[in-house]
Amino acid sequence: MTNATAPATSVSITIKPQDKRCRYWAKIIRAGEYLPSPSNVGGASDVPGAYLRNGEEELFPGDFLLEGEEQHHRKARGWVYNMGYVNAQGEIEYVQATAARKAAAKANGLPAALLAGSGEVAGLIRLAHAIRMGISIDTPEEVAAAAAKAAA
Repeated sequence: MTNATAPATSVSITIKPQDKRCRYWAKIIRAGEYLPSPSNVGGASDVPGAYLRNGEEELFPGDFLLEGEEQHHRKARGWVYNMGYVNAQGEIEYVQATAARKAAAKANGLPAALLAGSGEVAGLIRLAHAIRMGISIDTPEEVAAAAAKAAA
């Protein structure tokens, strides 16, 4: 008999761009693998691990999936960067490196040495460090929404 409340041991994910015409990359940093300092990350090439091929993959607790996708295949309109990880409920959660998440991690005790480093990929690495350290990256709005939902 399976305990329905137990967190999943892995989550199946599909590695592919939202728009197949756009450039895309993805990497997985497995649990226990080295995370560079955010100040040493300038782009995807500074993230450890091999670039993933499109297809099915498994994400385990403690793993981080980093993805970058160009926003338009013909005109330069920038890139979007996401990080997926398995949360405490055993579900995949995707986040972006925002100033609000950095501020939340800082307010919740992220060491000052991990605050340096600019760029969205460096920001995702910063969030990965926070999650590994058990530091919340939830924004005040997300905390308030969760509290309101729990009170309802």
